[in-house]
Parts: sequence; structure tokens; C-alpha cells
Amino acid sequence: MLFYLVRHGQTDWNRAGKIQGTTDIPLNETGRQQAEQLATVLKERSGYPAKTRIDAVYASPLARAFQTAEILAKEEKLPLRRLTGLRERDFGCWEGKSWQQVEAEYPDEFHLWREQPMVGIPSGGESRKSCEARSERAIRQILEETAGDAVIVAHGGILVFLMNYLLRFHREPQEIIVANASLSVVSYDRSTGMGKLLALNETGTLEQ
Repeated sequence: MLFYLVRHGQTDWNRAGKIQGTTDIPLNETGRQQAEQLATVLKERSGYPAKTRIDAVYASPLARAFQTAEILAKEEKLPLRRLTGLRERDFGCWEGKSWQQVEAEYPDEFHLWREQPMVGIPSGGESRKSCEARSERAIRQILEETAGDAVIVAHGGILVFLMNYLLRFHREPQEIIVANASLSVVSYDRSTGMGKLLALNETGTLEQ
């Protein structure tokens, strides 16, 4: 099966360089345009060389992801399902601040988070271990529910955790950065539990 992994479109906080986490920020106009363009990219991707069968679009319940998913699902006339496990990592007191502000206000936490990401936790936020665990539960649920291919619309960090699970790196998770409204594609073999990366951070003609 194929997993089409999509990061949500741009928000005002993305543009301002603010940490969003679980703060529910909607798409801005650029983000909506990106999602519309991405719907075309996805349609071309899933239709060539032979049309694949996408069963459903799964999305984080946070507005920026769900709004992106609504646009993709509408274009392909697909069922749309919220999945709480796909929500962004909780960054606690860091949310609404820039990385520079976090470094200035929470220097010890920030440097631990940067140097030992599996140990560092944002003040009042969620651990990486917890976030990875619920991401894994979410992908397992999708595998149980879906016979065909699936689109997953979520957040940068969550998509990296999903890719690491599907690709079975078995080491420190890869530090991949995916752009707003980008598409990554993983081919997954249910019989072996192994995946192959077919596309990463693909934006086509989208505004970078």
C-alpha cells in the first residue's frame, strides 16, 4: 500500500516563526492556496502511471491540518477521518514563542532539548517518547482500518515519526524537515512490515 504523508499548509504563526504545538491556529490564505495546489499534486501522484486506490484521508484534529485535509478529501471525494494520535506535539509554555525567545527564557530546557531530544521536554509539554508512541498507535490503527492506500495530513514532527516507523530505521529517528503543504510517499509491504521511501518533501510547483 501507499501512504501519502502531507504536512499542513501555512499559518500566520508559521510565517511569524512561532511554535504552534497544540495551539489551534487555522490556515492563512497562503495555506489554503497551498492546499488547493497540493490537491492537484496528489491527484497527479495517485493517478500515474496507474490510478491507485486511496481509501481515506486521515488528519490531525488541529485546524491547520484538518482544513488542509478537507481540501484534499473534497478534491478526491474521499472519506475524511480525524485521528487524535496525529495531533502535534504539546510544546507547553513554549507555544506562541519563537525559538530565539525559548532559548532566552528557558536556556537549560532548550539546550537539553537540542542536544538530547529523547530526554529534553518543553516546560509543561510532551516528551518525545510519548509523542512517538501515540504516532505509532495512530499508524497501526490506520493499517487495521484501511485496505487500500491512505493520505495522512499532520504536522512536521509527527510525519517524521510516522516515516521512521514505516521505514524501520531502528536507530535514532532521522532529523527530516518537511515544508508546509509538502508531500512524502512511502510504499509499505504489509507482509514484511517494511517500507520504501518513494518521495520526500515534494512540493511540485508550490510556493516554497
